Amino acid sequence: MIAKKYRPLIAGLVASLAGALALFSLGETALEQQREYYFDALTQTVPALQSDRIVVVDIDRKAFQSVPDKDWTRAQTAALIEQLAAAKPTAIAFDFIFSTDCAADEPANAALASAIGKTPTILGFLIGEATDGAPHPVPALALQRPVSIPDLWFIDGTESSCAFLQDKATAAAAAFLVGDEDAVVRRVQAYAILGNAAYPSLGVEAARLAAGARAPVLGGNPAWVRHDSRILRLDDDGSLRFVASSADTVGARTFSAADVVGGRVPADRIAGKVVLIGSSLPNLGGLRTSASMTLEPSVQIHADVANSILTDHIPMRDTGLIPIEAGLAFAAGAAAALAAARLRPLWGAMAGLGLVGLVFGASALLYMQTALLSDAVGVSLIVATAALVTGLLQFAHVRRAEATARQRFAQYLPQSVVSRYIDNPDLGRVAGEERQVTAVFTDIEGFSTLSKRLGPHDLVKLLDVYYTEVNALVARHGGMVDKVVGDAVHALFNAPDDLDHHVDKALACADEIRTLTEEMRRRPTFVEQEFGRTRIGIETGMVVLGEVGVGGKLDYTAHGDSMNLAARLQDANKFLGTHICVGPQAARETTRPLRAIGSHEIRGFGQVELFTFD
Repeated sequence: MIAKKYRPLIAGLVASLAGALALFSLGETALEQQREYYFDALTQTVPALQSDRIVVVDIDRKAFQSVPDKDWTRAQTAALIEQLAAAKPTAIAFDFIFSTDCAADEPANAALASAIGKTPTILGFLIGEATDGAPHPVPALALQRPVSIPDLWFIDGTESSCAFLQDKATAAAAAFLVGDEDAVVRRVQAYAILGNAAYPSLGVEAARLAAGARAPVLGGNPAWVRHDSRILRLDDDGSLRFVASSADTVGARTFSAADVVGGRVPADRIAGKVVLIGSSLPNLGGLRTSASMTLEPSVQIHADVANSILTDHIPMRDTGLIPIEAGLAFAAGAAAALAAARLRPLWGAMAGLGLVGLVFGASALLYMQTALLSDAVGVSLIVATAALVTGLLQFAHVRRAEATARQRFAQYLPQSVVSRYIDNPDLGRVAGEERQVTAVFTDIEGFSTLSKRLGPHDLVKLLDVYYTEVNALVARHGGMVDKVVGDAVHALFNAPDDLDHHVDKALACADEIRTLTEEMRRRPTFVEQEFGRTRIGIETGMVVLGEVGVGGKLDYTAHGDSMNLAARLQDANKFLGTHICVGPQAARETTRPLRAIGSHEIRGFGQVELFTFD
């Protein structure tokens, strides 16, 4: 039989092994969404390089307001292309689909076709229902066998620009974007295949032209794409991940079409670069969710794809990492279990957190160096689970014993005294200790009438709320609830342990109790029952504090004149019309400014100088 002291460690090792096997067998389906959120955060946190060969021209609100009737037409688009062509860009790529109004002899259409023919132009297309003709021109593509074509690339139809515009263009490219299950666009299909024609995505083709690469080469199993010496790393399904640019980066590479047409963009900002034309307006451009923005114009996403390719920083999730991640998860989980079993709780927890931090740090370093995305979320979860299982079992017996002790001794002593004994087992019995204590006694006005009017069940519900919140305030100020008697709370400050400035803290607590209970009375359930205000009496003085009782139920309490006077002062609020009544000794020792309310006859104490601060 395994020795009991080794059971927590064995359980932690088993949890690590089970988690590692689950991570290995479930692969990419385990924690997929959480892992993608982590990848989003990682790609946004690590600074990404920016290529200077991509420019975006935005037909934005400013462009619409700069033209007659605030209506940007194909004639304005033609003028925009003419202006761009004069600056001699490498190519222009359109994130627009000119699929309607296809009369070639219409003046605006003729002007647009003429402008498109003056510079290398890529026309994007979308997935659609038209199957009677592939978009053209089809870009050149070489195959290197063996090659495995991903199923994701095949489409059934397109929506493309008018044929007479395609005739003038240099190439057609896929401009559609497909989000993940949470609608976030994190990757694009590298290619789309319709019939026997293969089309690169708009960003992929823009990057190839910007780099001056020759016809791309497709090969491999899983598939890869090569632009001259540059290899485009694809996920197993043929998609290409990209780093979503921040709003500042987007702004730095973008010009308004109004500024281009108006000649306010220097030609050297356009010359030799690939210009992507799109729109940030919802009615013209496709606004999509990316890792960096809730609504990012689709043309900017295509620019992000091109930038990732040009900077050789394509984030990639390689499934070949899964066995390595599973092995590391078991090793790190075993280390966390060993730490939790052998170290003190605090040090064990710190060791576990350190291992989790190490996992995330290694993942970030791997991404920075190689752009590989590793599953830090799954590995860290296994580490945390192993540490948690071991720690829980390691201390389960101690916790059960402690809980039993607290529960049983709480029948005889206040919880604070019980905690004092359990947390400090070397302390002796608290009996007959003389010390200065500040007493705070509360009472609910009209409670007798309320208890007669309400049934026991409803009354207990109100008091449960009342006592829970009032007692919490006492604890927060360092006091101890000595008793709860009917509707009264008896609290002691500077007992059983020393409490600096206990008079001030008792008065501060009383002030907050008054504020809390007045707010409580405005709650619907309390208003409905006409819950009375809380009266509070406070006095400080020497008392005898300790456990009382032999052979039967023990009681931990305080005896002394200050206790009795605090009880009388609570009651004195009735004829004084105050919420809080403070005795003379507490008034002398507090640093809080008080208001004198005169000398009054207090039963058993004669004439007493009283104070308040309400």
